[in-house]
Amino acid sequence: MQANYSNEEIYQAITCLRQAGLSNQEILTEAENLFDFNQQLYVLNLLQESDFGSKIIRPIKTYDHNYLFEMIYQAVVSGTSESQIIEACQSELSLEDLAFSKLALEYILINRYISKYERDAFILDLYKLYQEVKSYNELMKVANLTKNLYLKQLVYKTVELVAKKTGEVTSLSLQNVTKNALIASDNYNEDVSIIKTDFENKVGDILVETLNDFGITCSYVNTKTGPTFKRVKIKLGKGVSFKKVQGLGNDLVQQLGEELGLENPPMISVVPGAVVFDIPRLDRQVACFSDYVDLTSKIDISRIVIPGGVDVDGKYIEISLCDSNVYHTLGGGMTGGGKSQYEKAMVLYLALRYPPSLVKLALSDVKLVSLTCFNGLPHLVAPVAEDAVSTLQIFNYLVAEQELRYQEFKRVGVENINEYNQMFSSCPIPRIISVTDECFDLLSDTTYKDPMEMALMKLLAKAGAAGINIFLFTQRPDKDVIKPLIRSNCSGKIAFMVSRPEDSGIILGNPDDDRAASLLGGGDMLYKSPKGVMRLQGLYLGAKADFQALLDTCMTAHTDTPCWNSGLDFSSFNTLNSSNSGASNEQLRNRLNKAITKSLINQEAQDTFSSFSLDDLSKSQIISLHSRGYELHQIIQEVFKLSRADGRQYKRVRDMVYGFIASLESESDDDI
Repeated sequence: MQANYSNEEIYQAITCLRQAGLSNQEILTEAENLFDFNQQLYVLNLLQESDFGSKIIRPIKTYDHNYLFEMIYQAVVSGTSESQIIEACQSELSLEDLAFSKLALEYILINRYISKYERDAFILDLYKLYQEVKSYNELMKVANLTKNLYLKQLVYKTVELVAKKTGEVTSLSLQNVTKNALIASDNYNEDVSIIKTDFENKVGDILVETLNDFGITCSYVNTKTGPTFKRVKIKLGKGVSFKKVQGLGNDLVQQLGEELGLENPPMISVVPGAVVFDIPRLDRQVACFSDYVDLTSKIDISRIVIPGGVDVDGKYIEISLCDSNVYHTLGGGMTGGGKSQYEKAMVLYLALRYPPSLVKLALSDVKLVSLTCFNGLPHLVAPVAEDAVSTLQIFNYLVAEQELRYQEFKRVGVENINEYNQMFSSCPIPRIISVTDECFDLLSDTTYKDPMEMALMKLLAKAGAAGINIFLFTQRPDKDVIKPLIRSNCSGKIAFMVSRPEDSGIILGNPDDDRAASLLGGGDMLYKSPKGVMRLQGLYLGAKADFQALLDTCMTAHTDTPCWNSGLDFSSFNTLNSSNSGASNEQLRNRLNKAITKSLINQEAQDTFSSFSLDDLSKSQIISLHSRGYELHQIIQEVFKLSRADGRQYKRVRDMVYGFIASLESESDDDI
């Protein structure tokens, strides 16, 4: 006889049986033995409702988003298709986790690192298509189906090649590839910001895991992305020496080459409190000259600058020529490193930004490929030197100019060009920037290397405070040719890509510093100053037509404005030095003093001197004191009882004495 149970008791019984693992058929069999017909129908309805609910209601279990991102990343890397990943997520995840997973999957597909083999295989397929397709529109279908940003850019480049081959007109702009490849959503950047951080953290986690495998205790700090590379910052454990990670470059290529896109050892260096690993970007960006340089803001006479480059934070760095810590700079790197582009960008910027009254240029280019294009600039103190003879003449001219400037500083009571220009801002002394390409060829010339080194040493020792900045560049930084004294007096160092680690040590001034051998070329460089070392991406000038347009602009852009003039004429200086190379030091000193006196007269006393005269007694006293070595201000004080405190009267008398001494020395030179 069947017992009479309530619906509540039946429901509890069914629940217990399902928890025990019985199937629906087994539960129905038990119900036939225990319940009447109506109760059996009730059991059947309960089982059907339960099945429907299990199908329609998602699980309420949630997952950590870092874990989800890791799983999706591993699925993509292992080759699981996009549809399979989405299907698995739809069946297992809550709505919130499913939404996150879709965004994470899209981001990984667009931005993930592509291994060398995958890239090469993709390029091979593209090449086959390039040979076969008859319209670029056929390739556009491939571009639309390609998720990864780097691979998509390769397709777009091939599209342009096909369009050129077929004569089709396309409005496709490679500058907009990245923008066009993003998901069309107004809030896309906000939605994926956390995913982007997770992806960068993933690179750091992989690196830390690998270092741990090598027995190096460390932890991940952060990742910064510049135009050329990603900088992963790692904190080493207590007691772990930097030397343990310093030599791991090749091991990292072997371990992580495919996963992180490493083809060459990454640069590994120390920063305060951590070690950084510079991982090259596969989607390397170009830092265009016109996008970064400032040509419109007000000029600060106490801060004349040149372009440095773009750092890992994307910040544009300028190098001040007025910094007393870095007056002179030595730079070097192999062909393709970006040295010539950097030199051109520096000179072009100075010519565009500053008038000749503030900046003058002294250029040497013995290989005739980098700087000769600047011939004709109004800023040049002489035509671009094309051989060792004319380069030596420029250096000797700069030495003489340096001495004239120090005489002027002494006269007005200042120590350097910055103090002088603050005092006489309406008529400043222009800064002279000397750029010498291929100094190795010049300093290895057996005929001219000795006087060349002598002139350079005088300039590197004193010219900075006089407003003369020396830049020396070379492809071959030979330690036996570029003497240690020259290298040590160049407190600024610019290292481009080199082929040998020892070349890096010579340029950077530390034999153990081989980091320049890990640079990527194309303007990737290290800038070293007493404040430290920065890795920068140099500026790209653009196409030849763009560069020429800027060059044409600066040929005539600046109007002539007042500035201090030493009175030293380069053309006559050339003749003087070439025809009197055997002249005695005393004769050269006399000529220099004559130039100093004439420049002072031309500068301040030309108009006032003609209205005054000296009597015979004053002249004889001046001659006597001058022959005994008295300084000008001492002569004026002894003969006329005047000092600088007497202002205008002192200046007028000083001008007369200048003129009189100049005439004496002129007569003396004529006698010689």
